[in-house]
Amino acid sequence: MKHLVLPDHLAVLMSTSPYLDVVGDQPPWEIPAGWWERMHAGVRTLTEDPRGGRLTAAMGDWPVGTSHVALYICTLGERLGGWSALLAGAPTFPNVILGDALPDSITMGSSSVYRYLGSYPEWPLRLLDRAGSDPEARLDALDLSLDALALFDDVAPFAPRRQALRGLFERILDDRELRMTHLFASYAEIARLWRTELLTDDERALLPEIGGWATAFSWSFAGFEAVHEHLAARVDRSESVEEIITSTALADGRSALPAAAVATLGAARAGRINAQLTQRTASFDREAWVGVTRDWIARALAAGEIDACRAWIQIASQTGTSLAGLPGAPKASWLPSTINFLQDVEDTYTARTIRNPLTDRFTGTGGTGGSGGPGGPGVAAGGDGTASGTGMRLRAEGDDDDTAVATDDVEIGDPQAELAQLIGLGPIKEQVRRLEAEAKADQLRAKAGMPDSGRSRHLVFTGNPGTAKTTVARLLARTYAQLGLLTRGHLVEVSRMDLVGEYIGQTAPKVRKVFEKASGGVLFIDEAYALMPADSSRDFGAEAIATLIKLMEDRRDEVVVVVAGYPTEMHRFLTSNPGVASRFPKTLTFADYDDVELMKIFRLITGEQGFVLGDGVEQRVRALFLAPRPAGFGNGRFVRNVFEETVSIQAERIVALDEPSLEQIRTILACDVPTVLAERASRAAPGMYL
Repeated sequence: MKHLVLPDHLAVLMSTSPYLDVVGDQPPWEIPAGWWERMHAGVRTLTEDPRGGRLTAAMGDWPVGTSHVALYICTLGERLGGWSALLAGAPTFPNVILGDALPDSITMGSSSVYRYLGSYPEWPLRLLDRAGSDPEARLDALDLSLDALALFDDVAPFAPRRQALRGLFERILDDRELRMTHLFASYAEIARLWRTELLTDDERALLPEIGGWATAFSWSFAGFEAVHEHLAARVDRSESVEEIITSTALADGRSALPAAAVATLGAARAGRINAQLTQRTASFDREAWVGVTRDWIARALAAGEIDACRAWIQIASQTGTSLAGLPGAPKASWLPSTINFLQDVEDTYTARTIRNPLTDRFTGTGGTGGSGGPGGPGVAAGGDGTASGTGMRLRAEGDDDDTAVATDDVEIGDPQAELAQLIGLGPIKEQVRRLEAEAKADQLRAKAGMPDSGRSRHLVFTGNPGTAKTTVARLLARTYAQLGLLTRGHLVEVSRMDLVGEYIGQTAPKVRKVFEKASGGVLFIDEAYALMPADSSRDFGAEAIATLIKLMEDRRDEVVVVVAGYPTEMHRFLTSNPGVASRFPKTLTFADYDDVELMKIFRLITGEQGFVLGDGVEQRVRALFLAPRPAGFGNGRFVRNVFEETVSIQAERIVALDEPSLEQIRTILACDVPTVLAERASRAAPGMYL
């Protein structure tokens, strides 16, 4: 059975990368490294600009002295995604972007999604409004408005509305008549100009709320009708558009449609909806309706309509909140259930196969003979009377039963044969063979009725880079899958950035999500000691370790955890938490390759790529293998870097030849080998021996 997989443009939703998602028709945006620091620096510059002015009286939670620009930046964070935006991913995004400029009085929540409602339609003019009637201050406000917009230049989901606003402000500053109006007219006149004449049709399509809340409802309903009918044609048992508007109005306490909605819907349609409102009021069950609507959208997700579902959630939110607030500003609405939607997306795309002991007992996968009862013929019973089995059936020749395959993600093949073919690694190969033998012995003991040993399979790998730690972990995952101890046999490689959050409340969910991704396979944590920096007592790494330990214990039959890194640093990591060392009973030490082994790796790589070695090449390559090895020597990774640099030099040489022969193209000469090579910082070049 295949798991549903998110399309590439939505893949970040199930990753551990930080992202911002404006739920709707724009794809989520993966927040690049260093972005928060750059944003906070830009915010600091603008909020300290004296042209922006400061609050002379408290405004809600915003205290006296807060920069007007800080409020405007926060407003941009709320509104650039839409006038009733659903923001998920980055926590409390509009507030967090302020960094040090966020007053202590502002309390940040920890919800997984926020729905921001517009309070007044001409929100882009906030700074102009605060500037009063002074023309110079107004001109500064227009300039600062553009500068604040520029802070969000690389936030992809904000791009359409941000670009429309930028075009508006630039047109005002470039056009003398418009500029003079904004410098000297009353604010009411300026707001009316924006509402009625200033925007082009394309700009109004992106910023509909500027035309007023009745216009916003008309715009949102048109989009909602189109998306809803699209989904209704693909997923059965949906309400009609009129029925869902009726249900939304009932859920939000409406007894009749407001006049502004009647104008949009037309007298005939509005009459039918008002009649339904009267007929259904007594029998309407709000909670039941919310559940039915959630189920319908969840079924659409399972049918592969996630893009349409995201658009439906966005436009339904805008339709519901605008209808609830008419004739005034939007208000909270029961349509849609946004948090439930995000939970359903996660559940749909992280569903995993988990071994159930009853499957072993009644399908014969655990060595049963078809008896169907504990202790019956062919069934090995554990000490508590439960059947013990491998938890996985491999497809046999001619087996057409799809349910017999627990995984289709990894080609299991013959991992032990592949391990034997690796260059060097004698002690490691012996230890992996012993791990396989222990696993098989545990299965034999279970069949003999002996109690479960409770053996932990989590491991520590120590050694320099390029000593095949990742390769061995991948082969071990497939070995355990072959034995039925893991259901998928895949490897998920992560580092500190995948596990530790930047803010309170981020870390534990990141660790759990990584564990979900690794379910049925091996979780490989590279440079695991980075989870607990030696010089930081306020780091969230401790929370990551604590969460990891609990999951390792609770789900030890689902995931094997391998932590890897340099020997000294790994010792510090294992002693950083009393529970860590006890969860990792075995350590595999990966020694550096000797010169002979490194040369074998070089020959293997060049041969796989179709090259042949000329005279003197091996001597030149061996000269690069320093003795003694420097700290952190890259081993197989170093050899690959030598190969890549050699091929680069050879490329320069052969392209200078007139019509080089096939032999010349394939042959590496001694002059192609670099005389000195500095190790590159790449963490994971492709290939083995990593």
